[in-house]
Amino acid sequence: MDDTVFVMDGYTIDLDELYRAMHAQSVVEDGLRVFHGNSNDVRAVKRLLHELFDVPVRDTMHPMNNRVRKEAEIRMAALGWATKDAGRSARYELHREL
Repeated sequence: MDDTVFVMDGYTIDLDELYRAMHAQSVVEDGLRVFHGNSNDVRAVKRLLHELFDVPVRDTMHPMNNRVRKEAEIRMAALGWATKDAGRSARYELHREL
């Protein structure tokens, strides 16, 4: 595996696939590509992790999904692909061009 794939809690997460799903739902604001995970018309990262990789999720945050989501955020930031706004916001700036 390379830096774009990791296994956590028994789930294999492909960051490229996750990023592409985020990118597909993103918008350009003031010259920046932005993913708003808390928008009504966007599937949040926790939902994407469930849909793409079958990581459990409920209406309230599932602890396993929360751990996997945080690790994905850290790794995408380290790759220079995406940075999450501070705090509880579900807003991410996407830096990788597709």
